[in-house]
Amino acid sequence: MSQLIRKQLEILMTVFDELARLSMTNMPQFIVISGEDEDIISELKTQLMAKLNFDPTDLSQSYFDLTETDPDLAIEELESLPFFGDEMLVVFENLWDVTTVKKTVFSEQQLERLAAFLDNPLASTRLVIICHGKLDGKRRIVKQLKQVALNLIATPLKQNELSQYFQKNANMRADIINLIIDKSNHSFAVIRQNIALVKTFADGREVTSDDVELAVPKSLADNIFDLTDLILKGKTADARQLVADLVLQGEDEIKLLAILTNNFRLYYQIKLLLDKRYTESQMIAYLKINPYRLRFLVGPAKNRDKQFLAHALQFLIDTDFKIKSGQADKTFLMDMVLIRLSGIK
Repeated sequence: MSQLIRKQLEILMTVFDELARLSMTNMPQFIVISGEDEDIISELKTQLMAKLNFDPTDLSQSYFDLTETDPDLAIEELESLPFFGDEMLVVFENLWDVTTVKKTVFSEQQLERLAAFLDNPLASTRLVIICHGKLDGKRRIVKQLKQVALNLIATPLKQNELSQYFQKNANMRADIINLIIDKSNHSFAVIRQNIALVKTFADGREVTSDDVELAVPKSLADNIFDLTDLILKGKTADARQLVADLVLQGEDEIKLLAILTNNFRLYYQIKLLLDKRYTESQMIAYLKINPYRLRFLVGPAKNRDKQFLAHALQFLIDTDFKIKSGQADKTFLMDMVLIRLSGIK
């Protein structure tokens, strides 16, 4: 299979592309949204409800949050013939009984009534089930759903999938979208918010990387980049203060150390590639890194000795092992990292 065909198939496999192919003429009678990524679930729900022309004031459409509604009323509505119009839409949300979450809203009798409806549904009724959790494939009702329903699975999108999705919807250059993704910690909801912020900031003109830097709040990755820069400049006190501020904001030292280690690994890899006379485009392809981010990393990598970067990376890896194996307090070890790395020449 060629790389082009493989890439095209990859694009088609995203859950949003699957949803985009649906219309009222090919809409399945049963649709399930399930998964653990709440941002993706919310977006799938919004888009699906729009495709179904859902209107809470329409008497031929019913929505039931099963954590707040009498389940009997929901089942009775599903089993009833439509009174207003020829078709009926019923939406069940928070049907925990079909997920791996240890909660229930339906009794066994109510689940049997749902199973009976799935076996012999009213042709006039469409059912949408929105589950905040993974489907429990061991349950009979779930096996039944998988046979008759379209299952839209809400899983976190990969970098290229996020890029494809937001390029289609935001009308921005790929490099700008990728920069926003990087500064949004790859969170679907945060990316969408930051795109709106940048568009408002640009006020109708083409968005630039400077707009993104000015309009988008600093991400954790940005703060760790600043931390790395402080360490490389030997500003130990400032580095310790930044870590203290991040911990006060709720960040964990283990997470900070992991991102810091990744930064130094990138510096070391860039240094090796520079020694091999790789061009910028070759490094981007090899490292699979955002071009904008690479430009910030090349300078420090050039100016640092390869042996220093190798020693720093090894020290970070050793410290991570010490923390995870409980050899010392993580706050103490993180402080030692800042002092030691700032002092390595």
